[in-house]
Amino acid sequence: MLFHQVPQFTLRSHSGEEAQSARFAGKYLVLYFYPKANTPGCTREAQDFTALLTEFRKLDAEIVGVSPDKPEAQDRFVRAKSLTVTMLSDPDKTLASEFGALKENGGILRSTFLIDRAGIVRAQWKKVKVAGHAQAVLETLKALYESDRRISPLIAARRARRALSDDPVTKDEIETLIEAAHLAPSCFNNQPWRFIVVDNPDALASLKGTMPKGNYWTEPAPVIIAAYSEPDLDCRLSDNRDYFLFDSGLAVSNMMLQATQMGLIAHPIAGYKPMKVKEVLGIPAEYVLITLIVLGRPGNPADLSEEHREEELGARRRKALVEVLSWNQFKL
Repeated sequence: MLFHQVPQFTLRSHSGEEAQSARFAGKYLVLYFYPKANTPGCTREAQDFTALLTEFRKLDAEIVGVSPDKPEAQDRFVRAKSLTVTMLSDPDKTLASEFGALKENGGILRSTFLIDRAGIVRAQWKKVKVAGHAQAVLETLKALYESDRRISPLIAARRARRALSDDPVTKDEIETLIEAAHLAPSCFNNQPWRFIVVDNPDALASLKGTMPKGNYWTEPAPVIIAAYSEPDLDCRLSDNRDYFLFDSGLAVSNMMLQATQMGLIAHPIAGYKPMKVKEVLGIPAEYVLITLIVLGRPGNPADLSEEHREEELGARRRKALVEVLSWNQFKL
């Protein structure tokens, strides 16, 4: 369940109102499943979470308890025990089932899920022992909150690597990369990007024949993906901005991050003979060949030129933020 998008849900709260999962968008959510209101363990758990609710909210989190009880029973529970956490009624145990919080006999498995601002499960506790549990969830949230305020590890890890092996990349892996690219945002959801995957040895050889000498390192690549588009596939704005290039770039960025997660290298390049590549791939003249993405598994940096080897193994080089950032007004 970790790092999975949570299912959308609509349940009645203890107050009788309809509560949708979208209500918690942009916040952390502690979603805990308990067997039955007003029983000793469930009372202790709810009271412990209530006692810490202020601390959770300082970290922009809400706490929601879910049980098969009817809203009326949950409301009596909340009032009798002076609880401040929200309770949701899941009488058919549908949500509990989707979260894997059901025992084999159909009873509720006491479970807690920590869901991040993007609606992704980041931590879970199954077969919860109540004593100390709420505090343990809070400590996990504190660490997650601080971690999420830093640069994403995938973004930090992504590099334009050149050392490639000739080991094959599977069709399933390639399709995952294309799907990641295809989930990118675009103007009015036009999705202007188009891709051609080249893994046939003869076609690859033809593509590699369009490379300048400086791109010698592409030779071992088992796959090259051509990204292309056409202005009319996307927004064309009054100040002559054609959005298809920007949106296609977002798609390629998604692909690169997905490749990083999968231990692959996806390196877009600009150095090739575009007209020759379009001829090899049969891309019509009205389309723009935006980039070729060289795809493969990590190889041996010793196979690179001295210059490229230093870049491959050295620290990432970036301009200082003051060179690319201004506040409120243009400056050189």
